[in-house]
Amino acid sequence: MAQTAPISMKEASIRKEQLRIKKLYKDLPEDRKKLAEKLIERAAFMAVSLAEMEQTINEEGNVVKMPQGDYEIDRAHPLLTVYNAMIKNYTAVIKQLDALLTGAGGIGKPGAELLGWLGSGSGQNKR
Repeated sequence: MAQTAPISMKEASIRKEQLRIKKLYKDLPEDRKKLAEKLIERAAFMAVSLAEMEQTINEEGNVVKMPQGDYEIDRAHPLLTVYNAMIKNYTAVIKQLDALLTGAGGIGKPGAELLGWLGSGSGQNKR
């Protein structure tokens, strides 16, 4: 019987987050579920990574000392740049997932937006 490698704490946290997010999108139609699958994987990875970075930044502070020869200078924590970039990407992925759930973003039924606009009376000439 082959032994499986033990999963790391981070991998376990990512899988747990994936399951949490998948529950939110369980009612998606099958075609949208396939689209959402990779987005959910990325969102889970980023959520766990962001939490790790937040913990490190909270422990070490936003400003850290950097040795410069005989003296030290204060500088922004190196993780802040990575954190800020990842939080933007995480937000974008969550917006994409939300668009799949709500049907926004051109992923809904073809023509649904146009029909909604016409049905609201906006497409009629009013005199």
